Amino acid sequence: MYQLLVCYDIADDNRRDDVSMLLSTCGARVQLSVFECTIRTKKDIRTLRAALRRAIDDDEDQVRIYPIERSALDERVILGRRRLEEQADFYIV
Repeated sequence: MYQLLVCYDIADDNRRDDVSMLLSTCGARVQLSVFECTIRTKKDIRTLRAALRRAIDDDEDQVRIYPIERSALDERVILGRRRLEEQADFYIV
């Protein structure tokens, strides 16, 4: 297993939603534009990177992917109790 910290700055709302949805399949949102992802194989990392590359505009957006050692995650310090709530889909009828 591989641990990644993925953060992004996406200019367009639709592209931002696409990136957020993609990353939510890989891990937990820990800040508005930051995910802690657990990836099974190096091939899966390459697949994720390719999908992110397709989802962004190279001139307007940026995604940063940082590999993290498991031991570093175990040592993380979280200050504050604020929890992010995922936005639920809803329909107006």
